[in-house]
Amino acid sequence: MLSIVICSVSPERLLQISQNIHDTIGVEYEIIAIDNKKKKWPIARAYNEGACQARYPFLFFVHEDVKFHSQDWGSIIEDKLNEPDCGVIGFAGSKVKLNCYSGWMQNKDWACSFFYQGGGARTELQVACVTLEHPFEEVVILDGFGMFVCKDVWSLYPFDEELLTGFHCYDLDFSMQIAASRQYKNYVCCSPKVLVEHFSLGKYNRSWCQDTIRLHKLKWNKLLPLKVDGLELSKKKERKFEERYFDYFVRDLIKADYPEKKTALKDFLAYPFSWKHLRHCVSNVYRYLKS
Repeated sequence: MLSIVICSVSPERLLQISQNIHDTIGVEYEIIAIDNKKKKWPIARAYNEGACQARYPFLFFVHEDVKFHSQDWGSIIEDKLNEPDCGVIGFAGSKVKLNCYSGWMQNKDWACSFFYQGGGARTELQVACVTLEHPFEEVVILDGFGMFVCKDVWSLYPFDEELLTGFHCYDLDFSMQIAASRQYKNYVCCSPKVLVEHFSLGKYNRSWCQDTIRLHKLKWNKLLPLKVDGLELSKKKERKFEERYFDYFVRDLIKADYPEKKTALKDFLAYPFSWKHLRHCVSNVYRYLKS
């Protein structure tokens, strides 16, 4: 029994996903649509309000630009959520989250995904770290276009309305809270019996940069890195990858014309010294001066 929470800004898309879910889910469900075209709430608040209204024990927070291509997928998800240590289930995530400004995607060797991605010139199947023997792959952090969780788990770790006042990073924070508890494990659903399509691409714009920096500085700076149990990551590699992805973020930040890019650049310059980091510092200062 699934309570499906949708933060909606398009009546047409809401109608489409509602019909698609009705035709494919195969279990008892309800749809709780938050009309955010009028309310204009942060998505963290919209999801929390929807979850409070839920009548069923399992929640599904989903964007309205999603379509399922398989039948009776609800029972497969419910079986997994019934496991006592199951946290959040999504369709794209990472086995590691380093202590640097970034989204969920960092190193491709840690990425895990199984979904159709539209929004570009063609629809592509995004597959990473998938085996037939494991329909669910453990991760620590998830992308938020579709997230399943038990209502009891959400009630312990609701979306952070106080910190997240926009439309980004709610998924990172939510999944990391639950992974960091060490009571629950998050998963990417890799089952061919649960095929989903996401129609839009993410936007790494000024507001995304702002929310990402705010999330890391005010909440997660001293709690990262996070990784799944059993994954080996030496301190040397950890530092190497943190510097690399921090560098990528700063480059994107400068391109996005973020108003506080000088502050973020200072954070990067203060990162522990290495010769490669020194070269990146020089390159980014040059980019900053040219911007």
